Amino acid sequence: MSEPQTPHSSDKLPVHEKSIPEHIIDGSIVIDSAEAFASILKQFPDNPPLVKKYADLLFRQELLDLAAKSYGEAARLYIVSGELLQALIAKKQQWLIKPPSNREIHLLFAALEQANLKPTPFKMLFDKLAPPEILAIISGFVRVRLFAGKTVKNAGDRETDLYFVVSGTMKDSIYPSLETKEKVHRKRTIYLSDDDFFGGIYPFKKDHTCKSDIKTVTQVELVKISRQKLMRLTREFPRLEPALIDLFKIRSGPAGPSEPQTVRKADRYQLPIKMNLELAPKGSFKNPLVVDGYSSDISIGGICVVLNGHSEHIGHLLASLPETADKGRVRVSFPGETMELKVLGNIKWHHEIHFNGRKTLALGIRFEEDSPKLRGMLFMFANSLGANKKAPRPS
Repeated sequence: MSEPQTPHSSDKLPVHEKSIPEHIIDGSIVIDSAEAFASILKQFPDNPPLVKKYADLLFRQELLDLAAKSYGEAARLYIVSGELLQALIAKKQQWLIKPPSNREIHLLFAALEQANLKPTPFKMLFDKLAPPEILAIISGFVRVRLFAGKTVKNAGDRETDLYFVVSGTMKDSIYPSLETKEKVHRKRTIYLSDDDFFGGIYPFKKDHTCKSDIKTVTQVELVKISRQKLMRLTREFPRLEPALIDLFKIRSGPAGPSEPQTVRKADRYQLPIKMNLELAPKGSFKNPLVVDGYSSDISIGGICVVLNGHSEHIGHLLASLPETADKGRVRVSFPGETMELKVLGNIKWHHEIHFNGRKTLALGIRFEEDSPKLRGMLFMFANSLGANKKAPRPS
């Protein structure tokens, strides 16, 4: 379980410090159009949380066949990345739409047995139980999604459910009683993130109360299973209770040092690059619209950019782009400390998005030139930015 002193700062970074997928996943960018989401997904097809987010949108819009297919793809990608709990939750969402055959269930567990799954608390349960027992637990899970700043549990609340964190970060703060001089065997504040769990519901024979306040730091997804449901399952599956005893030993034992989950996630995304854009919707740069933006998704062939929401030109741009979206030319400038690289391109798509309550645009740009010289310059430029970004930040 992760126990940093403070939550990782990437959870609260502005648009230029995060990639587009990360903003969509954490909810700071909201896309309500399935068509717009699908075109963005083409840029990042191997990102399981993004695929799952797309499936959620399709489900809300009652495009059930497409949603089921996307949940299945998200599950496959989660398995490839070793994320057991996330894979099973995505699979459950798919099966809620289209119940599986026995063959599909067999293929899932065969894939999980062959996968290089990360060592997590739920993986410990998985290793001790048979497929019918795992499926019984999964069927009892209730999905819970909350925005940042929401209270999940208060100290003194009755413990009624076991929770697993599917995604996001929560703050768990314990306040020992001065009257009882209660001893604290853990840090006063810990942070729960992906694959952590909470809910002191065991032993079943006695009632338990929550000993800490648990609040969301970011948007989170949880799954919970009730104490009563688990009690019934332990009577049906005798191996389940010993597995739960071993699980709760993780929470009761001394916490060892571990790297915050949010830090581990940071390696998944490329470094953000700031740039200036000169847009010529009518094909001429005589009177261009000049805006600034950020991207973490540069490639040799093109780039995906989120425009700065503070730009005074956003409103003008929103009004002028729709008629010429597929024909608009753009000059992309990458300002560096020792050099500035300018590349011509064409706007292939644009989507109106909301970032932290503000309206802005995401642009997909394809570079016009694909020469070895340009490829070499982009490679060198990205490397130089990466070297600068890796320098430690001042404390």
